[in-house]
Amino acid sequence: MGTHSKKPAPDFVVRLVGSTVRPWVVPMRKLSRVLDAVQRLVDQKDEDPEGDALNADEAHDDPTRTLHLLDVKSGSATYAVAGTREQTALAVLNELGQCIASPQTSDWPDSALSSVRQLSEVAKSLGCDIEFRQPGKKRQRGDVIAKITPKTYGEISQSAFISAHTSVYAKIERVGGAVDMHCGIRLADSPRKMIICRVANENLVRELGQYIYQYVVLVGQAKWLRHNWKLKQLIIESFEPKKTGSILETLRRVHDFGGHAWDQVDDPDALIAEMRSS
Repeated sequence: MGTHSKKPAPDFVVRLVGSTVRPWVVPMRKLSRVLDAVQRLVDQKDEDPEGDALNADEAHDDPTRTLHLLDVKSGSATYAVAGTREQTALAVLNELGQCIASPQTSDWPDSALSSVRQLSEVAKSLGCDIEFRQPGKKRQRGDVIAKITPKTYGEISQSAFISAHTSVYAKIERVGGAVDMHCGIRLADSPRKMIICRVANENLVRELGQYIYQYVVLVGQAKWLRHNWKLKQLIIESFEPKKTGSILETLRRVHDFGGHAWDQVDDPDALIAEMRSS
């Protein structure tokens, strides 16, 4: 007899709670987004569910973490879920519940933030809350492990992220987008991770395309994870190509300008900047 011939017991339950929510009114695409977010949460991956073809190819499913639906009853929008590694799934969900309860003191993992965003979007579109519960006994429901409401992502974003206007030194790898204007970049200190940025306008997209596979200074509104200052989002408003001058040449020119003559210069910083750009 095969190892999958016997139906496993559920590890947790996903429940969509709302006054008008019934299994038959939940669109298949919405349910698919909920289950996809839960799977990515357990996988602890941070793929952007809103990304387009600029994102890296999705990794193959890890068979040790794959989740499966069990009984789907017609009486409620409740879905029992079983995983191949029960403790892994429950540990991730318990951590999620603790992070939501104390967002100001939590070190939010990337996988949790991207999944919570997707779940909050589905909850808003359906007008419901999404609960993760312990499996119940008979007609009794199990305890709530974590709950996502339409407002959850917005509430935790205020604690999880820091936003500011800044400049970023990065390599441009992809420019374009089927719908929105995007630019794929790699930071000098994190060359293996591509970050998908939004671009302010079409003219800027065309200009960025001329510097493909080159390092530039990008300027715009950025968002970082608070606990590790990892860049998560950048809206590119302008950029500057990489300077080609040598710092040694600049210092030589400063020296040749004359040591005592600096006392007569109104703005030495501006003069040095002009010398470097020339």
